[in-house]
Amino acid sequence: MATQDSTARGQAETRAARAQMQAEMAAQAWADLANAERNRDDNTARLKALRLARQAEAEVVAAAKPAPKARAKKKA
Repeated sequence: MATQDSTARGQAETRAARAQMQAEMAAQAWADLANAERNRDDNTARLKALRLARQAEAEVVAAAKPAPKARAKKKA
């Protein structure tokens, strides 16, 4: 009987340890996912800021150029 009790106790401890390990791995997986999403969002914001700055610069350059002169039409 003592052997059955110790075997059952050992199996219960093994199941508990496995469940604990799985819970820790799941928590780490969620943390990794959240970190990846945060990195993606940061990169998206950085790229958007660069694009908007480039567009604003292009608008300033376009506004600084003189308007093209209208050509006179030649009469035949």
